[in-house]
Amino acid sequence: MKSKDMQDLVGGVAVTALGLFAAIYAQRYEFGDLNRMGPGYFPVALGVVLTVLGLLIAIPAFLRNGEKIHVEWKTFLLVLSSIVVFALTLKVIGLILATVLAVIVSSLADHETRWKGRIILAIGVAAITYLVFGFGLGMVLPAWPWSV
Repeated sequence: MKSKDMQDLVGGVAVTALGLFAAIYAQRYEFGDLNRMGPGYFPVALGVVLTVLGLLIAIPAFLRNGEKIHVEWKTFLLVLSSIVVFALTLKVIGLILATVLAVIVSSLADHETRWKGRIILAIGVAAITYLVFGFGLGMVLPAWPWSV
């Protein structure tokens, strides 16, 4: 079997699945019509558009040859681990330290970045996260372990 363009094929199938999910799930809401759109109108329309676009990506990708995909498993696991670390530590150590920890874990995937750069990046992302969620959106999240 010849190798297919797996990158576009997987991406197209993922977009198609997301569109189908949105279109089907949004039918729980009132649809309305063009003159008086209900809350389900836009999500269903967006889901249908995503489904069509996903198919327009996936079908040609299935018909053409492509290179085999090489997955960097260490990078994948580090980035996935950073999400898990953030989720597990948010309520325990607060938003700022959980963000710093998650950024440091995910930055281990980049072999060229030094520790000084990782720490500066982590502090910067934590500061922006705190400003956006704490002040910009007004979300009530513990910022530090002692504010839990």
